[in-house]
Amino acid sequence: MSLHFIDIWVNCPDRETAERIAAACIEERLAACANIFAPIASQYRWKGGVETDEEVPVVLKTRAEHFKAVCDTVRPLHPFEVPSIVATELTHIDQAYADWLREETREPA
Repeated sequence: MSLHFIDIWVNCPDRETAERIAAACIEERLAACANIFAPIASQYRWKGGVETDEEVPVVLKTRAEHFKAVCDTVRPLHPFEVPSIVATELTHIDQAYADWLREETREPA
């Protein structure tokens, strides 16, 4: 069986939200690892206007099969009406790292 892995990016309004999301996903074994980045400047269109805010990205490293479960975990922890939750498929991955990701995440339901 071939497993597929993804990085899930979630932009958060602050570090505390990013830490809550990271902790929940790791505790539930939906992600093996989370990287919390320094704040970034974001510009986006929202409800007819252009907004500029500071956001804190968190990247969750996991199996592709966990994407929906991660979304379901993130939404109640995230204060945005429409949080950015996007995934990038990892097309090239070191076998030892892939084995670690598999071992540190739970089997899909």
